[in-house]
Formats: sequence, structure tokens, C-alpha cells
Amino acid sequence: MIKAAEFMVRHGMNADRVELDACTKAIFARMQSGLEAYQDTVPMIPTYLRGEKQVPAGRKTAVIDAGGTNFRTALVSFTEDGVVTENMQKHEMPGSKEPTDWQSFIDHTAECVLPLMTEAETVGFCFSYPATVTPDKDSRVINLTKQVEIHGAEGKLLGADLMAALKRMGAEEKPIVTLNDTPATLLGGTALADKTGYDGLIGLVAGTGLNTCCMLPENRIAKLGSDSSEKMLINLETGSYCGYPRGDFDEEMDEGLPDKGTYLAEKLCAGRYFGPLCLHTLKAAAREGVFSAKTREFILGLESLATNTADKWGSGRLPKGIVGEDAVNMVYIINEIFDRGARSITCTLCAILMLTGDGREKPVCIAADGSLFNKSKLFRPFLEEYMAVYAGEIMGRRFEFVTVEEATLLGTAAAALLN
Repeated sequence: MIKAAEFMVRHGMNADRVELDACTKAIFARMQSGLEAYQDTVPMIPTYLRGEKQVPAGRKTAVIDAGGTNFRTALVSFTEDGVVTENMQKHEMPGSKEPTDWQSFIDHTAECVLPLMTEAETVGFCFSYPATVTPDKDSRVINLTKQVEIHGAEGKLLGADLMAALKRMGAEEKPIVTLNDTPATLLGGTALADKTGYDGLIGLVAGTGLNTCCMLPENRIAKLGSDSSEKMLINLETGSYCGYPRGDFDEEMDEGLPDKGTYLAEKLCAGRYFGPLCLHTLKAAAREGVFSAKTREFILGLESLATNTADKWGSGRLPKGIVGEDAVNMVYIINEIFDRGARSITCTLCAILMLTGDGREKPVCIAADGSLFNKSKLFRPFLEEYMAVYAGEIMGRRFEFVTVEEATLLGTAAAALLN
């Protein structure tokens, strides 16, 4: 382990470079700047969505969930007995495996949702990529992330283009509410909850990608010029933050990506990148003599490394033949990378607590979703430990992580019905 520890420090990949207090205050400052004016890092995008009322019962909405990996459609309604989900269809996200173009994406979306339009009163469209939101709750695409390629997407309006395609296919025009997956997670996680039990609401998506959202009074969002004290959901797009310390292999991995130099926090913290980042780091360690000859040969022969496999190895379930000091060093290196990601997300969440001032008396509800948060054996324990120490003991804030099955679908439906 001494070899591995020295190696990680030498290349700037050690987890404790993310110092909780300093990094929290740095990202908090960017959040405040984002409330003043639009910026590329932590843009603090107003959604024009409200989420504090009770979702109306008995009404049906067509839901589209265009995620980082999957594309889903369904008909959703809320009843006294719970949530009813009908006609669920699941596909590969267009552009995730091979490039597509905007019109093909919109036509595919319209074809999938068309059978639901006769029963639906409204449409909720969750788009898990950066977009500015218009006051009429449409979204204009900024760019694509997570290595999804949809050519010609930048600058296009989601709702307007979808409704135009639906009308061409013979559908009746109906209201469309568009939103990001993180506000959808917040709304889904709290749709059936007693919100009076919480001091505030935060949304966290830690899956293929990374993002957060929160609620603030409109008069705190200076760039809107509003004097209203009514609370609005803010999509922070914190995956775009570029202030976390990066090491040699962050830069090496980023150099080979088509969106080099952007969404640097996401590349430190998201499931899409943990596996490749571990592979870059392990290969360098092998070349520099951290491992024995046999293990070195095994690592250098790897062509790819999935995040769930890296998670398994980091939890001690190693490939056959990797034992002794090699096993200790491999587990150490992988744990440092997951540890660093958890520290970074802790800083983001604690900066939101600073921004909102919530959690002093009653807990803040952190509605969390995503494969990394829900499935990783390494990530969540690190996150909960750092939140307990920094948010709980040092900041004196109370919080509670809440997870709900199909939070994105439920939240998208809630957004369409509430707004």
C-alpha cells in the first residue's frame, strides 16, 4: 500500500487533495456568482418550476425520460392508493451508442409518446443534459454530455420541436413541461412525502452523470430581477464546475474525450467515468512498478474497465490471481478514486446547504437517484461518512437521504401536473 499511496500523491490523484472546507467554500462562491449572471461553471439555471404543493390526483400525464443510458416513456397518474404507471416502454438512449441527429431524436421521441397522447392531459419531458429553461417551461439545449452524440441539438427547443412532430403525426396539441433529471429526482423523491417534516429540498443525481438542484426564493436569483419570495427550483448543473483538484490521469482521460475541458466535476464524480479513470490510473501504476510482473501484464492487457467492475474490485472481489501486496495496492488505488468523488459531491451538497441556510432545525430532504448512489458498494458509504462529519458535525446541519423507485419518471409527471 505504501507504493500505491506514494504513487497517488506523486500524480495528484490522492483523495485528500479535495479538502472539504476549502472546496465547499470555493464552489459556494461559484453558486453565488451563478445567481447573479449566467456562467459556464455552475450556471444556476432557473427552471420556473414549483414543487411545494400536493400533486393533483387522478390526472394522467405522458412522461418522457431521456437519460444518460436509457430512454423511457410511460403514462403516469397519482391516486389515493399511490402512483400508477402504465404502458412503460424502454429503449437505448439515442446517440449513446452511435451518433444521431436532432430531427431523428425528436421523431423517435414523438413516435414513442404518440400512443399515450389520447389519454394524457399533459406531457412531461425530462432531458438529462444542459439546457436553459424559458418562462413557458420549454428548454433550449446548451450541449450534450455523458458522451451522447445528437448532432444539431445545440440551441433547439425541446417542447416546441416535439409538439411540432406530434402534430405532424396527428396528435392534439397539449401542454408540455420540460425539465432536467435532477429537478425531476427532487420532485419524484418528495411527490408523496409530507414536506412539512423538512426544512428544505435538494435533488442529487449520481449515476451515469452528476448534477444537483435546490429551491430558492425568486428574489435570491438576481439575474431574474424578481421581487417574489415564492420558491423556484434551480438546476445548478454542478457537473460543469472546474475547481476541484485534478491529477495527471484526469487530464490523460479527458484528453481522449470529444468534450475535452468541459464538465470536469462530472468526470471526477460520475459513473460514466469512474471505470475509465481507474483504468488509466491502474495502467500507469503498473508501468511504474507498483504491481508484480504478473499483475502488471494483466492490467496492461485490459482494453476497458466498467465502473461496476472497478467498484467490485475496490470492494475486494478481485480477479483470480491478484493477491497479497498487489491486491492491497489495487484496492487502495480504486478506493482513492471513489473516495475523491464522494468528497467532491459532499462539498457540492454542503455548499447548497450554505446557500439555502436550510437544515438547522428540521432536516433537509436530499432526494437522491442514480446507479452510482444506489448500486455502488464503495461510493455511498464514503458520501454518508463525509456528510455526517462536515454537514452534520462541523456545519451543524441536519439532512436525510431519500430514495424512491422511478424517481425521475414520478418527478417528471409531478412537474407536468403541478406546473
